[in-house]
Amino acid sequence: MPDFQYTYWDANVFISYLNDDKDRTPVLEAILESVESSKTTRIVTSVISKVEVTWVAQEKLNRILYAEEEKRIDEMWENDDIFEMVEFNNEIALMARKLMRTGLSQGWRLRTNDAIHLASAQWVGAMELQTYDIKDFEKFSQLIGIAIKEPHTIQPKLF
Repeated sequence: MPDFQYTYWDANVFISYLNDDKDRTPVLEAILESVESSKTTRIVTSVISKVEVTWVAQEKLNRILYAEEEKRIDEMWENDDIFEMVEFNNEIALMARKLMRTGLSQGWRLRTNDAIHLASAQWVGAMELQTYDIKDFEKFSQLIGIAIKEPHTIQPKLF
């Protein structure tokens, strides 16, 4: 990967963005605008996010899928001025397994996809992992050597 500063987004951040979560959208929009105008930063996530981000809340609630929503999701992933995908590979798999085994020895629960996200962030050398599942993730911060926080910005976008 090129020499960028990476902020890793967990799948739930993308879901909040696509759902236009009123409490989160101003911060997420500000982050996206900042990354898009930067030549040195990117948001990175595992390719498994493409599976985790399958539908928007309205589709799930109504159990009706809309082609325009799937198109909007696909177009988001295609914006390579902002996003980069981390391909799942053997090294990430072994790192994720180690996190799961270490977590078990500490009495911590770690789901497979979450372990892959943590390991992927570590593998790319992300400066920060952003998630809305802080309770599930933050205890792993020391293990991966990356700050784990909710998405944040100095100046959220005002609507």
